Amino acid sequence: MKALLLIILFCLFQLPAASAQQLAFPTAEGYGKYAKGGRGGVVYEVTNLQDSGAGSLRAAVEASEPRTVVFRVSGTITLDSPLIIQHPYITIAGQTAPGDGICIRKYPIQIAADHVIIRYLRVRLGDESGEEHDAVSSRYTRHVMLDHLSTSWSVDECMSVYHCDSITVQWCIISESLSTSNHAKGAHGYGGIWGSNYGTYHHNLFAHHSSRNPRMASGSGNTDHRNNVIYNWGFQSLYGGERVEKRSETYIFSNFNIVGNYYKPGPATLPGEVQYRIANPSYRNETDFGNWYIADNLVEGNTLVSADNWQGGVQTELPLEQIRLHEAWPSMRIEQQTAEAAYQLVLAQAGATLPTRDAIDIRILQEVRGGYATYEGTSYERQHAVVDSTKICGIIDTQADVGGWPVLHSAPAPLDTDHDGMPDDWEDLQGLNKLDPEDRNRVAEDGYTMLEKYLNSRTQPTRK
Repeated sequence: MKALLLIILFCLFQLPAASAQQLAFPTAEGYGKYAKGGRGGVVYEVTNLQDSGAGSLRAAVEASEPRTVVFRVSGTITLDSPLIIQHPYITIAGQTAPGDGICIRKYPIQIAADHVIIRYLRVRLGDESGEEHDAVSSRYTRHVMLDHLSTSWSVDECMSVYHCDSITVQWCIISESLSTSNHAKGAHGYGGIWGSNYGTYHHNLFAHHSSRNPRMASGSGNTDHRNNVIYNWGFQSLYGGERVEKRSETYIFSNFNIVGNYYKPGPATLPGEVQYRIANPSYRNETDFGNWYIADNLVEGNTLVSADNWQGGVQTELPLEQIRLHEAWPSMRIEQQTAEAAYQLVLAQAGATLPTRDAIDIRILQEVRGGYATYEGTSYERQHAVVDSTKICGIIDTQADVGGWPVLHSAPAPLDTDHDGMPDDWEDLQGLNKLDPEDRNRVAEDGYTMLEKYLNSRTQPTRK
């Protein structure tokens, strides 16, 4: 009997170790935090800004083996077609670019594979293709981690990540979608569609979108949306979230935690109840609606709604008790702050801060802090009556309205003799062999490969 008890105790003690998983990187949080990316695979160096060919980002993305993408150049990559991630197990480490960093132009990044990690990258789409794309999108994928991205100037949504599983979108800036541009439906200018089963969306900034800030997908599953900042929404903030995706047998329920987010109306935000709209839950009929836990959100300038979000901040024709969850669904914990504290942190740390912020993000953050906009297109105020038409509204129609893409300067890349993604001087400090590319995959005591440890060492927060 004693021997049996010892065996049981031994097995119990082994459970935590057996079930432990390696984080994608030390600051990864939420349901995507166990994405493996290119861990243990090969290294692809991006050495030029061409659309395709040897040394291009496309060549690395289209490779099929587990891979980590590092950059030996900075600048803007003008794509000739969408950049589609079709093969799993990839890490794109934008923080490695020497100089001002990387921006993707003209066509989008589309994620159609599992175990994807993308960090510190800009995707500023623009209208040059004449087509209607999201800047960054993913659907029907698992184990995706998007961290410190900056997306803007989309013709459809800036960032749409929905109907996925075990994903995180964290510390991203989603700004300035194009309102009246190439979209077949006419005026668009939308932030994004979110909502994934076991999906975490935290510490992101939405700024200068007329609608979908974000839209929650129908059939979203268990979605956790907290500590985000929403600024200068136009006629719609967060909405959607019907129970069932049309014609689907998979996406058949929606539970939402909408917690600790900071709402700041701006010059494009319409008058009336839209000014203090935290969420506008949608429905198709008397049974097709989601379940909503909404608490601790702050609407700047409205103390009543901030004190009790359900006193005017949740706006729907449905009976509130019919859609309300009185307790949050038990989501994976993140390092959460109050809405006020999250506001400060998001403005300090969100977006592609490494290797440095670009002029677009710097301006956007200044506008959020100051409660104004610097630019506008010609269409939004013709279609909508804003509070004060003498103010610049911030909703644009083309990237030309804000001056287009800034120049991103490159710099000499650090010497990497064995082309393993780790500079020689860093390998020397770690006691590695700078002539042996295989030591990149040596596993350290903390569970990360040496290449991952180098990549993680490059990501100290930048505050501006």
